[in-house]
Parts: sequence; structure tokens; C-alpha cells
Amino acid sequence: MSKVKLILQNIFSPLLHVLPKGFPKKKLIPLLLLSFLESMNKNSITSYAGFLVVDFHVVDTKNQAGFYSGIFDSSFYVGQFLSSFILGIMSDTLGRRPLLLFGCLGTIVCTLSLGFSFNYPWAVVSRFLLGLVNGNLGVINAFMGDLSTKENRTQVFGLIGLMNGCGMIVGSTIGAYLCRPAIQYPSVFGDIQFFHTFPYILPNIVCVSLTLIAFILSVIFLQEPRTIEKMNCKWYVVIKIIITKVLVRIKDMIKMCFSKEYIGILTCVMNAILQCSCGMVWGMIPLLMMASVDVGGFGWETAEIGTFLLISAVGIIITQLFIYKPVVNLLKPLWTNRLGSSGLFFMYNVPPCIHYLYPYGTLLLWIIFGFYSASLQTIMQFALSTNQVLVGNSVTKNLMGSLFGLSQSLLAFLRLIGPLVSSPLVAWTLDQKFPFNIHFAFFVVSLIALLVFVLSWFLPKSINEPKPDEHDYSQLPKDEEDVEMKDEQHKEVSINKDTQEIEKEPTPTNQEDKDNNE
Repeated sequence: MSKVKLILQNIFSPLLHVLPKGFPKKKLIPLLLLSFLESMNKNSITSYAGFLVVDFHVVDTKNQAGFYSGIFDSSFYVGQFLSSFILGIMSDTLGRRPLLLFGCLGTIVCTLSLGFSFNYPWAVVSRFLLGLVNGNLGVINAFMGDLSTKENRTQVFGLIGLMNGCGMIVGSTIGAYLCRPAIQYPSVFGDIQFFHTFPYILPNIVCVSLTLIAFILSVIFLQEPRTIEKMNCKWYVVIKIIITKVLVRIKDMIKMCFSKEYIGILTCVMNAILQCSCGMVWGMIPLLMMASVDVGGFGWETAEIGTFLLISAVGIIITQLFIYKPVVNLLKPLWTNRLGSSGLFFMYNVPPCIHYLYPYGTLLLWIIFGFYSASLQTIMQFALSTNQVLVGNSVTKNLMGSLFGLSQSLLAFLRLIGPLVSSPLVAWTLDQKFPFNIHFAFFVVSLIALLVFVLSWFLPKSINEPKPDEHDYSQLPKDEEDVEMKDEQHKEVSINKDTQEIEKEPTPTNQEDKDNNE
């Protein structure tokens, strides 16, 4: 009986210890939900971007949708590139909490605007504004870094990776199943003119509703993790102070590039390149699936694409619950990151090869696609989650908001270029013959992942541990912490002894004063 109990404990132990020890749970839940929703809102258009371009009569056929769907997708990252670094610095100056709440409200308004778009320019502008007001991911990472310790930081950023991955999959799935409801579910929505006029409102309403819940939870449970100096001055003075700090921080980042602290910038570059490659692949796979069979595609509709993306979520959950933490404990974050980035080089080249199984039946096709999507997510989590850990470990907490903001801006810059390259590249290769057929498009993206593996060799081994803040005992190694504490205690004892000696000195009496005078 005891053996059975022990076996069950080993099996369910990851489920019982999902939340990191020492991290305040009331703050963790809203932050994870915000991370999930940021990714979900951003990726909900992935499965239907090509259909949106066709429905708005920008192109005639689905095979031609790649270029304009790339512009639509990139508009989000143009806005995020312009704002993320500034929002990160503002979070260091004004606090994390107000920036998160502002991002939530902006997301709600812009997502509704996207749902009510009835032409292509409106959709592009709404997507751009959504990126402009939403710098939440960088602020969330900084918030997590403020509250995490040396012992739980890897697990904390692993949970962020889990939420980002699940948000990406759930967002794409919601977009696939709920877009164009009058066409997909004519018996239910076919007679409702509203869904003919606004075919993409339903998935956006779901995103807005969940974001509103996250906003309410954040107002109730999230408090500012750091002490922020209040600015008791007029609004234009505050703006001037923020602009000055932005310029100073930009100079600091430029100096960091040419100093021993370059690793902070390098981790940001690695993170941006890695996430850009992942975004490109997840945008290319739906385009491959919706392409006709005769050009190397599968001829699938949005529901089938959504099912594939939903299967991917299984890989994320299994990885974060059972695989990620033991692997990182064994290999440390740096080597786990190398394992993930090198593995992505091979995994990115697989989707076009699955097309050759098409003649053997749908069942085999789905089995292979299911195994591939789960495996791809496992490798992605090794690379993406550890990259966030490396960024957080490269600087002290007072620079964390700015560095994660810079990381988000670099990511946005590459992500706005990525779809402009990958989507047209897919559209072009579908009409070409080997070696420039669809295999070529996925091979180009795999080289981007390989670049991250090469850059990782310029990072020192010390990046595996958090960089200690001055007088922050929770971030110091134990032996250093003891020395610091002993020094402080020694100073206190010395001060107390001096104080006691002063108090013990006898004060001269009046008679003694007279004798001295005589």
C-alpha cells in the first residue's frame, strides 16, 4: 500500500507543485492570466488572417493571401516596436501596476475595434493600435522578476512560457472555430445579418470578455512590487521627466553594448530572434495547410487548422508539468536553451515533408501532425522559457523593466519584418519547383533558429544565476549572504557599544565644577 502511495505521489507531484514556492499566489494568478491573454489576443488572428484578406476582396484566391495577411499581422508589431521600450522605462519610473492596467484597457478597446472592422484598412489600423497600447508582456516579465528569487525564478519564467504558449494556441484555436460563424455554422448563425456584416467579431468578443476579467482581478489583487517615488508636480513636468529618463536609459543601453555588461543586450537579441522564428513558423503552417494539395498544401479549412493548433497545447502542458523543470535542473538554463534552439533547426523543416503522407489517408496524417505539434512545442518551451530566464538573470532589478521593454521592442521589430518576409515567401514558393518550393521557405526560417544557438556560445556560465542586487539578500548566494549579514550585525554591535559608552560616562556634578574652578 505504501509503495502504491509513493508511486502516486511521484506521478502527481508535478501537478501539486505547479505554482512556485515563495511567490505570492494572489499576485501570480492575475499575472499569469494577463500573460495568457496578451498572447491570445495577439495570436487570435493567425488562423483567419488569410481568409480575412479574401473576404475583404483584397485578393481573389487563398493562394495569393500571403502578402496582405503578412502586412495585417505585422501592423501589430509596428505599434509594439514604437511603444514597448518606452513603456518598459515608464514601468521602472511610474510603477508596473499602472502600466499593466493601461495595457488591459487599451487591449479591450482595440480588440473590439478589430472585430467591428468591415474593410482591410480598418483592420490594419486596429491591429496597429492594439500593438501600440499593449506592452504588457515586457512589464509582466519585469513584475515577475521583481517578485521572484534565485530558487524559483526558473519555474516562474517557465510558467510565463506555458501561458504564452497556451495563449498562442488557444487564441489561434478560438480564431479558427469562431471566425465567420455564418459560414461555418449556417444552421445557428446563418440568418443573423450581424455576423455576415462583421464575420470576425465573435472571437474578438471572447478575447475582450476574458481581458475584462483579468483587468478586474488585477485591480483587486495586484500591488506595486517596488517602492516608487511619487511625483508631486504638474503633468507636463512628469512627461518631461519621463522623456529625460528615456533618453538617459537609451544612452545606458548603448554603453552596455560596448562594456562587460553586453550580455544583457545579447540575451534580448537572442530572445527577439528566437520568438520571431517561432512566430514566423506558426504563421506559415496555417498558410501551408490552407494551400491546395497540388502545390504541396493540404486544402484545409479553419476548423481543421484550429484542431491542429489545439493539439499543440497538449505538448506545452506536458512539457511544463513534467519535462521542463527536471531538464533545466539537470542542464541549467543556458544548455537547455542551446538544446531547444538547435532542436528547432530540425523541427522547422518537418511540415512540408508531412505532405508526402497525404495519399496514405487522413488518419495517418493526423497522427503524424499530432505527434509533430506536441514535439515542436516541447522544443520551443526549452528555448523560449529559458531565454526569458537568461534575460532576467543578466541585469539587476532596477534595470529589469527597461531590459524587458527593450527585448519586447526588438522582438516587435523582427516580428513586423518576419511576416512581411515569411508570408510572401510561402506564397512565392508554392508556385516554384524544387529546390525553391515550399521546403525552401521553412529551411530559411530554420536558419534563424540556428543563429540563436550560435549566439548562445558568447554567454558566460554565470548567466545561469540571477544577478544580485546591492543589499538584496534574497538574491545572494548563501555564503555571500552570511558574510553580508555578519558585516551588518558587526556594524550594529559597534554602534550600540559606542552609544552605551557615551551613556555610561558620568556627568560632572555642581561640587566638582566648583572644585575645578578653584
